[in-house]
Amino acid sequence: MHKTQDKDRIAYCGVNCSICPAYVATQRQQEKVRVRIAKLWSDKDHTYEASEITCKGCHEPWGQKFRHCQECAVRACARKRLYATCAECNEYPCSKLNNLHKTLDKKIARINLNDLRCNNKAG
Repeated sequence: MHKTQDKDRIAYCGVNCSICPAYVATQRQQEKVRVRIAKLWSDKDHTYEASEITCKGCHEPWGQKFRHCQECAVRACARKRLYATCAECNEYPCSKLNNLHKTLDKKIARINLNDLRCNNKAG
């Protein structure tokens, strides 16, 4: 895994929460940035308000999460199976994960999960 990544901040799907704009803006309490992110991430199918661009990380059990992450089927599946990430799953990569990665920067997320899988097998 890349040294700049914090293993605890890798979401179930492989996204590095510590560089996610919603997470960073929440941690830094940057209201103007949250407004810009809401406009940037909104499209004809999804409209976001700045108040929804609040996230304390995918693994935070009680903290606020970005709406998409809160409703995420991949997150729900991994939590149900008690996995830290999808890298632990025997069905990796499944259709839920592949569908999610179509909407994300899948290359980065996939690299994170593959690195975790290699680390899990090695030790």
